[in-house]
Amino acid sequence: MNKNTKILISVILILVLISAVAIMMNKDNVATKKELNDNDIFIVMDKGAEIATYNMTEIQSIGAVDFTATLDTSNSDPEDFQYTGVLLKNIFSHAGITLEGREAIVVSAADGYTVAIPMDKFMADDNVYLAYKKEGTLIGTREEGGKGPYQMIVSKDQFSQFWCKYALSADLQ
Repeated sequence: MNKNTKILISVILILVLISAVAIMMNKDNVATKKELNDNDIFIVMDKGAEIATYNMTEIQSIGAVDFTATLDTSNSDPEDFQYTGVLLKNIFSHAGITLEGREAIVVSAADGYTVAIPMDKFMADDNVYLAYKKEGTLIGTREEGGKGPYQMIVSKDQFSQFWCKYALSADLQ
């Protein structure tokens, strides 16, 4: 076996070891996200610190409303849908978090996706919702073929760019 082959085998073994360690470290994180998703838990955070958790019943009690939003994806034409949810800013107010002087809200999903919403969009009337029903039916989890249990929807977002399916948490920055 020549020197280059030994080096290549060593590099491959190191990469396999690093991958195995990363998988083991992420295992608990994946399990936690799945549990939150399965139990319809949504976490409210303030600059990275967990302030409150809400289940579906608690979120609904904050003030559910019906709203219309246009879903426009890269493989479909724009289509209006009726959703039911709660204004995300009302959830933060309910948790006792001050919204003044903030820069953005970061919403994170079970699949690792995150989206930052600037405060002007977040504070706009009837705009940023945490939805749990679409056309009168629960959005459902990924395992159920849905996009939830929660989906963050920016109703005035013309191209659905700031939407976040499988939403698990929102962090006010």
